[in-house]
Amino acid sequence: MKQKKRFSAFIMMVLAFTVVLAACSSNNNGKTTETPSSKPSNTSPQEEAGSGDIVPFGEQPLEFSLYSNYDFSTPIGYGDDVTSKWMKETMKLNLIEIGSNGNAKQKFGTMMAANELPDAIMMDRGSPEYNTMVKNKLLVPLDEYYEKYPTLRNLIDDSTFNMLKHEDGHIYVIPNWFDSEKNPYKYSNTGWTVNRKIYKELGEPALATFEDLYAYLKQVKSKYPDVVPLETGITMNGVNMLFKLFYTGYGENRTIWNIGDIPRFPNTATSTMESIFNDSAYKEAFVWMNKLYREGLITQDMFTQKQEQVVEKLNSGRLAMTGFSNITGQGITANNILKASDPDAGYDYIPFLAAPEVDVDSVNPHTFGTLGWNVNVITSTAKEPERIFQFFDWFAGAEGQRLNSFGPPGVLYDEVDENGAPIDNERAKTISAEEKANLKLGIFNPEGSWMFYVIGHHKNAQNPETANWGNEASEFFGKYAKVNTDQFNNMVIDPKSDTGIVQEQIKQMWFEYNAKLIFAKSDQEFESTFEKLQTGVNKLGYDKVLEAYTKVWQANLELMK
Repeated sequence: MKQKKRFSAFIMMVLAFTVVLAACSSNNNGKTTETPSSKPSNTSPQEEAGSGDIVPFGEQPLEFSLYSNYDFSTPIGYGDDVTSKWMKETMKLNLIEIGSNGNAKQKFGTMMAANELPDAIMMDRGSPEYNTMVKNKLLVPLDEYYEKYPTLRNLIDDSTFNMLKHEDGHIYVIPNWFDSEKNPYKYSNTGWTVNRKIYKELGEPALATFEDLYAYLKQVKSKYPDVVPLETGITMNGVNMLFKLFYTGYGENRTIWNIGDIPRFPNTATSTMESIFNDSAYKEAFVWMNKLYREGLITQDMFTQKQEQVVEKLNSGRLAMTGFSNITGQGITANNILKASDPDAGYDYIPFLAAPEVDVDSVNPHTFGTLGWNVNVITSTAKEPERIFQFFDWFAGAEGQRLNSFGPPGVLYDEVDENGAPIDNERAKTISAEEKANLKLGIFNPEGSWMFYVIGHHKNAQNPETANWGNEASEFFGKYAKVNTDQFNNMVIDPKSDTGIVQEQIKQMWFEYNAKLIFAKSDQEFESTFEKLQTGVNKLGYDKVLEAYTKVWQANLELMK
């Protein structure tokens, strides 16, 4: 179905630049030697002059607790994987993990009530929890630390830094997985993948449109009864990522802000938030979700399954296709595990699917932003806030981001090239897929910066045949990320205001109806449910919420000038 164009074009000029990374010792023909016994330098040449009496990270023991304020977040078992074990033994960092137990809101409330805050928290920027902590002076202002430890400050764009500041003028956050206008290598963790072996056995049919997808999933269900045709992943905010992949498949750089929260349609021509019901693609996406669910072609327990269940199915190869976020992070482990027992097994990433007559290059399910996915904050109860900041500053740099994906020196590499990318040693060339999977590379990632993308790109460029699957997939999906969403930062309404109360009522209604739409047993029930949702949210005051979001958006645009 050919859809009417709804979005104005976003024109982004990516600035070309040469990335110069710090050498850890003497340079020899473009190679830098790193030995397991030597700690990497904490500063780059441009930072040395201002280091003064700073003791480099890793020279002294540091222990702090970190809590991730998300239902899906679980402790990794710090010290059990090769990277965190190296951090513990070589860099003298002991990280105490605090889990959410699957209920982050309750866990956070309990910690606040008991006045037992962790030293650091990973959370959504501008969230009610964040604002509550700032208001009650429970977060440490980081202004002076940014000046003293310049790695993060040099990586964060000036306009980004200003937008991350609280209204009181202080900055309390460390952006996590943030990008930059200077970065030419965009990454995304969201996209479609196919089970390589099943796809080949079924003759590798065309997978370009939603109709192609439907036909393929029916084949899978018929011939592989013990396999889930399409995995949706765990529910996030009431509806999973698969919906977003359908919605954005209707083209013209569509995206949607807070799908499971309160959906809205950003009219870039007028800088106003409009009703999502104005866009027919919103309904069409739910039609597809309902159709696939009714016919048993997607995960039947998508609203109740746990992360562990998703990982088990992924790692065992019991999925024919996936369509959820962070497939690149979870997929690399699954790909390695499956290849360990069968060289022809694993997962392949494919281009985004689209409605007929839609140019796939206009499909944009994952945008990019320099503000980051979320933030790390340091609480006022932390005994060593400056040293905690120093750790995050170090980890955001080249060495930390190299650890993030490739592990510590002395395991799979001993040297890095002129771009800071690790060079495979003999073990890396001979290690089995099973042994590599057991290293659990990539699960220790408390802070991400765009240096991760730069190093990953140059590592893959060394030898495409041995390219890191996760980084390769991320860069493949990243080429579709054309829209910078910094302008939509802090779309938060005070929950205690009149509009905030209305927002919560609408949010709850949307949460309930997301499931009802997907679970509708007939076309008639679907149509009736969709009409009740639209009538219900409008009656509650959807227009007032859209007006409030519009004001935030326009204020952001002024701030970015």
